[in-house]
Amino acid sequence: MVRRGGHGEPRNTLCAGSPRLRGGTLRSLSELTYLRARTIVVVAGLVLLVAAPFAAGIFDRVEPFDLSDPNSEVERAYAAYERATGAQSEPDVVLLVKPDDGARSAAGAAEVEVTAERLAAIEGIAVVSEPGQQRELISDDGRAALVIGSLDAGAGRVDVGERVDSAFAADPGIRAGGTAVAAAQIGERTERDTRRIEIFAAPALLLLLLLVFRTAVAAALPLILSAFSIVVTLALLSVLSRFVEIDLFSLQVVTGLGVGLAIDYSLFVLARYRAEIGLGEGYHAAHRRTVATAGRTVTYGALTVAVALATLNLFPQQFLSSTGIAGALVALVSGFAALFVLPAVLALLGPRIDPRLEAGGSLNGAKRDPLSGGSRFWTGLSKRVMAHPLPIATIGLAVMLAAGSPALGSMLTTPDARALPDDQSAQTVDDAAAAGFEGVPASRMSVIVPADEAAAETDAAELQIARLDGVLEVRSLKRLPDRSSYLVVLSNVDALSEEGQKLLEKVRAAPWPPGTLVGGRAAELADQRSSIGESAPLVAAVIVITNLFLILLMFRSLVLPLVSITLNALTVIASYGITVALFEHKETAEWLGTVAQDGIDLSVPVLAFAVVFGLSTDYGIFLFSRIAEARERTDSEATAITEGLARTGRLITSAAVIFSVAVGVNVFSGLVIVKEFAVAIALAVLLDATIVRGLLVPSLLRILGARAWWWPGRSATGGRGVRG
Repeated sequence: MVRRGGHGEPRNTLCAGSPRLRGGTLRSLSELTYLRARTIVVVAGLVLLVAAPFAAGIFDRVEPFDLSDPNSEVERAYAAYERATGAQSEPDVVLLVKPDDGARSAAGAAEVEVTAERLAAIEGIAVVSEPGQQRELISDDGRAALVIGSLDAGAGRVDVGERVDSAFAADPGIRAGGTAVAAAQIGERTERDTRRIEIFAAPALLLLLLLVFRTAVAAALPLILSAFSIVVTLALLSVLSRFVEIDLFSLQVVTGLGVGLAIDYSLFVLARYRAEIGLGEGYHAAHRRTVATAGRTVTYGALTVAVALATLNLFPQQFLSSTGIAGALVALVSGFAALFVLPAVLALLGPRIDPRLEAGGSLNGAKRDPLSGGSRFWTGLSKRVMAHPLPIATIGLAVMLAAGSPALGSMLTTPDARALPDDQSAQTVDDAAAAGFEGVPASRMSVIVPADEAAAETDAAELQIARLDGVLEVRSLKRLPDRSSYLVVLSNVDALSEEGQKLLEKVRAAPWPPGTLVGGRAAELADQRSSIGESAPLVAAVIVITNLFLILLMFRSLVLPLVSITLNALTVIASYGITVALFEHKETAEWLGTVAQDGIDLSVPVLAFAVVFGLSTDYGIFLFSRIAEARERTDSEATAITEGLARTGRLITSAAVIFSVAVGVNVFSGLVIVKEFAVAIALAVLLDATIVRGLLVPSLLRILGARAWWWPGRSATGGRGVRG
């Protein structure tokens, strides 16, 4: 008895002349997803139901934006102070108190004192300082005061910040700030922004998919798969959070990449499926060829993105390593969904994927799907590129290098309260302290001098530092219980500015006794830069080598991987340069909903490199695959390139636009770092899909000719491509 599918076609129908399937794994997968379609869809639904509760609780299990390196000098300084005193050295809580009478009256002073007592009573607060102890904590006009709190050793910064924020939120005369409160508010804002942005992004993405596919069913499938990918990945991260620390920002990466990758892979599969059905040779044959061709592209694409992001685990920073874990997981889950779940759904839908499909498999009597057929625009563009490859390649390279030039003078910084929007209390307190408290230093550095070291050396270092420009005072505060000395260097220089970094270098270069450690915000930024800078070459090398290997493995060419890597690097440079220009200029920064930045967050170029490298290779694999297929049918390199670009140009551009919307919509976040990441990735995807894939790739392949496909011992001319 012949077993039939859900749309009335015999399941054992094979069409004559169908192309040879490459690899037993994909052949087996195509049969599995066709013959066991209902089972796969039911299992996927059950997985989604089980994963949903775990995914819902992930926001309660993450830590915010920790770029510290546990082995850095600044972290060792903090650890030494905590071991000796049981408290943290830096004041992480700052309360801005404006008494109701607005003056330094007895009533006002009493309110400040009561505020200090309330702060001291909060769990996790170790030490509280108020104007009675430090006169500079009174504002210049005498109408406000600051109350400062340091945390217990080992106290969670976010947990304490949440308790402080909650304790004083209802009091109109008190605003809570400091790094602990800022961290808590960044976390809360990230969660709120993520959910709000997802709600607004979904209709826009659905509209774009409708424009691409022209049918509601086909347009809905990529969104359903993206929801599956995101929920399953968040559930996996929730489980992993019991063993490793997961950073808050990684959730932003999961939602952005989850939507983008799932939609990209769905587009590749759906477009190929509709094109194969358009040949009119039966649904089973179309299913097999789709899994064999688009499935191979998705497999290598997902592996490329996953490996690129997984290399972030080579950084010691929790922020980067957990983002790498999250990004790799969502890439693999998205690829799995496109390889297993989507083909199973297509097997059940059959012609219902597009009502215009006729019973015989053709599309309104035509043998080609317009989405995957030769686009007139891209065909014309490709022919012009083939006619003038050298000048077009030169112009394209010049444009990309010019776009990347602003990156040369950019400064890298780290998040603080200024990353928050103006309506957050941590930002308000930070602004008020900087503008209205002249006696409060702009920054402080903590110095830990080892026990039993020569006092003369310490005195000489103090004297040298006190004479430096920008230094207000050097305070020898106390000798710690372990007999080490604790000093504080106060300055009027912003810790995160280049002047602050230069001052730190001079403080660390002073003739301190051996083993002296310097901490503070300036030291945090300097050590973060140094740590990331030390690990970055290894991470970049691993990403480049693995990308080279994957492309080499797929296409059996030694030249093609080099072309891909070069263009990927160019895309990273160009997108980062434009991002720098946008955020460091007043007008464009305001257009993006923020103020001009003194520098780009130092994690952005690292994350952009990993993500963009993976995505660019992903799109490159898709284009190279179609050109390789065309080379099997023609001996003309120009014809193969033209056909490959014509058949992928519209699809890659559509995927890129949709991906850029999925990620770029995060520009509406209230956090500057999220805005910067969203802009960098969205720009990179658009540049890659237009200038790189539309102009540079075809022009360089035309210049190289058959040499682009060279492999030792094999002729590179016609018929040597690889299906995929």
